[in-house]
Amino acid sequence: MSRDKLEQFMLDNRDEFDEFEPNPAIFAGVKTRKAKLSMGKWNSIAWKAAAAVAIFVSSYFFHDWVNAPDQSQMAVVSDETEQPSEIFQVLMEAEMYYTSQINTKKEEFYHLSSANPGIREEIDAELVDLDEVYADLKSDLKDNAANEEVIEAMIQNYRIKLHILEDVLKQMNNANMNENRKEEGHETEI
Repeated sequence: MSRDKLEQFMLDNRDEFDEFEPNPAIFAGVKTRKAKLSMGKWNSIAWKAAAAVAIFVSSYFFHDWVNAPDQSQMAVVSDETEQPSEIFQVLMEAEMYYTSQINTKKEEFYHLSSANPGIREEIDAELVDLDEVYADLKSDLKDNAANEEVIEAMIQNYRIKLHILEDVLKQMNNANMNENRKEEGHETEI
């Protein structure tokens, strides 16, 4: 049957289609089933949200636990004399400052270098090398508690990383400015 024939058949026999009334218990069952499904849906969402919050909170505390400064090192430094404690405090402050500066410059660098993965890989390799040197210096610091030369070298390592990122960003910004000038000059000639 084509669509027109089916439609005509339904119009001709409409009274026969309306002849039977559904059982009212069916609608009552549908309503209770729908209520159970919606309640189950909210329970599911609540459990998922609780799990997400639990994961977030536990990862936050795990991160703090992993990145906490070595308490035994701090105790050794503060027990010897007051001067190493001050030096260690300077290192902690420099670490926080340079880490935030380096992270900011890294984000800016990653944004600018998204079109050039070769530069990104090269700079990442340089930063990894400096991280390895820093790890060696940190182990030296543990061996020779609060040696001022080691702390100065650690701070210098941060300065070098920051300087590398700043130089690369400056060169990339200059290259982008030159490129923009060429495009603008090109547009005025046309």
